[in-house]
Amino acid sequence: MYEKRIGSPQRDPFDVLVDGLAAADRYDFILGIIPIAFAVALVVATVANVPVTQPLAVAALVGIVAIVDACYRNPPIDQGST
Repeated sequence: MYEKRIGSPQRDPFDVLVDGLAAADRYDFILGIIPIAFAVALVVATVANVPVTQPLAVAALVGIVAIVDACYRNPPIDQGST
C-alpha cells in the first residue's frame, strides 16, 4: 500500500526523471556510457556464446575512448574565467 505524507506534495516520478535528465550535462552522459558498454558486453557474451574477454575488451576500449574524449579532447571549461 502506498501512503502519502501529510503536508508533503508528491511529484510525479516521470517529472522527476525529466528534471534529472534536463539537469544532466555532456559529461554525465559520457560517464553513463561506460557502465552501459560493460552491461552490453556481458549480454553479448551471454547471447552470442563467445568468451567474455572479447566483448569486455571492446567495452574497455569504449570506456577509454569516452574518458579520453571527456578529459583531453573536450575538457570542461570554466565559464567564469576569461
